[in-house]
Amino acid sequence: MLPACYARIHRWCSIVLMTLLCFALITSPVQAMISIGILTKEKAKQKYGITMHARKNGDAGIKVWLEFKEQGWLEKFTYAELRIEDEKGKHQVSAMLRPNPVHHRQPEGITTVAFSADPAQLERCSFLVVCYNSNEGDVGYYLKVKDFLDLKNPVTE
Repeated sequence: MLPACYARIHRWCSIVLMTLLCFALITSPVQAMISIGILTKEKAKQKYGITMHARKNGDAGIKVWLEFKEQGWLEKFTYAELRIEDEKGKHQVSAMLRPNPVHHRQPEGITTVAFSADPAQLERCSFLVVCYNSNEGDVGYYLKVKDFLDLKNPVTE
């Protein structure tokens, strides 16, 4: 009688253990993989309607911002980051950017993300724009300031 009892307990423990294992696998956090690319000034403007602008910002140096409508790929705009690299291209700093109007005359329906930096640092700065579940999938694009602005005279307005 004892061996049959052990067999039932063993079977029951196996079922519970497998259930817990499956539950742990299903509920464990998954690292999201996104495709990352680089956008040129022309492709950003023509394909996505993204423009980059700059103006003087007092003691804060130069204010740089992106403008875009949340449509197409950008309809699923998730977040943007400021990324700064050292002179060798190694990542140094990143910071999340919140969408905010750059000025009180900003047209309705336009999203902007901005940062300010010393003009000498602009060469190493870029925006990372990320959209999850977009019509292109989970994607992000780098927009390097040096590819969009004249670094000798970055002011665009």
